[in-house]
Amino acid sequence: MSRFLRCVVPALFLTACATSPEGRKQLVAPAPFQGFSAVYSEFDMRLQLVTAADAPSCQEALCAADRAFDQRILAIGRRLAWAAFRQHSDLHLRFSRFEFVVADKADPGSASSAAGTVVIYRGVRGLDLDDAALAFVLAREMSHVIAGHHDENVTTSVLVAVAAQVLFPILNLGTLFSGSAATTAAASTAAGSTVAATAVASAASFAGSRALRASDRPLQVREAEAIAMKLLAAAGWDGRVVSDQLEALRPPLPDEPAWTAELRESSRHIASLMQGPVLPESPGPWMSLGQVEPASAFDLPPPIVVKPY
Repeated sequence: MSRFLRCVVPALFLTACATSPEGRKQLVAPAPFQGFSAVYSEFDMRLQLVTAADAPSCQEALCAADRAFDQRILAIGRRLAWAAFRQHSDLHLRFSRFEFVVADKADPGSASSAAGTVVIYRGVRGLDLDDAALAFVLAREMSHVIAGHHDENVTTSVLVAVAAQVLFPILNLGTLFSGSAATTAAASTAAGSTVAATAVASAASFAGSRALRASDRPLQVREAEAIAMKLLAAAGWDGRVVSDQLEALRPPLPDEPAWTAELRESSRHIASLMQGPVLPESPGPWMSLGQVEPASAFDLPPPIVVKPY
């Protein structure tokens, strides 16, 4: 019991309740530990970049196209960052600015950190996205930062690590062999058991945190989509134009990366929000000529409204 309390009580001080911009309750690290969260999420982002395949070196015309793509990312990112800091006045308490980076990675993808770094993979250029669709890609990744999803993921990893140490305690078998009968072989066995238990706890911690974060991912993506559409509206993009350009993505390939499949799912979700309520085919007996039945508030898509700053 004492070991359990030593593990769990500190964890309680390392977590706090927060509310996302969309009103969802989150478990995040308290303010004094936000620096650790930023460092951890930066490491996690760099790990994603290291494990992603590098893009081949560009040649002549392709280099010019890459440079033009980089300039588009910076221009769109600057426009979105301006709107983000006006919409979410608390952002300046977490970091001073968004930083946009294009990584030379072959497949389409994106990543970000709690410190405001947003990375777009070079492979996104191959999707031939118009500015509105590219702005959505950037805004969705920025929205993970705005919504505190990185802080939430870090807190999940910490809690899982604590749970792993409780469920898979380090075996202290040295006491079993104390006394004059203890031998060098027994000490070696105890040390080996300790190392093995530590390895099991670490593996369980890593696998458990990844599994929980994967289960939270769909909800975080939906939330990021909603924040992104409001951010795009604040920056001057029309939601229907964004939706139309997202739906114009090229047909899926058999070996399509998971990131692109997730973008297609976002496209379908945004399209459903933009299409509006379905009107009846013919007027009912309760309706006079030239009128339609008013739709219930629950039938309407969520309004994309930006409150005055």
